[in-house]
Amino acid sequence: MTIPIRVTPNWSPAGRDGTYHHSTMTLSVFWPPAEHAKLIARWPRLAAEVCATWDEHRQRVERHCALVTRAGHGVNQTPGNVADFDAFLRDNGVREPSAKDLLAYPDLRTQPAMVPWPPARGATCWCGSGRKYKQCCRPHGLGSLD
Repeated sequence: MTIPIRVTPNWSPAGRDGTYHHSTMTLSVFWPPAEHAKLIARWPRLAAEVCATWDEHRQRVERHCALVTRAGHGVNQTPGNVADFDAFLRDNGVREPSAKDLLAYPDLRTQPAMVPWPPARGATCWCGSGRKYKQCCRPHGLGSLD
């Protein structure tokens, strides 16, 4: 008896026995410099979650992405936007956001723009500066993973 394999869009059998091999993909939300400043100005309590300065935030994001990929998982990044975050909070009836709200944002049903991490060789930086990654966030952000 043969068991038919159900083909799902964006999934294909990866194993020799026709089974699916699933991998974990992590979504990493980063706040570009201008949006980070707006976020902290509007909700200062969130500095504990996203860091008080852009450089600290960049380093935390880089470190998180590096540790996730070191564990063998993929990372997609998406930029945070204060106006979208505010709309997300209103839609969910939240007046004062918490760490849980930051983790729930963005609503993936809105299909935010995602960029794979790490950037390809010679690619522009994930932060949106338009500069090459190796000349922008890479030398300043990662720090030590040990």
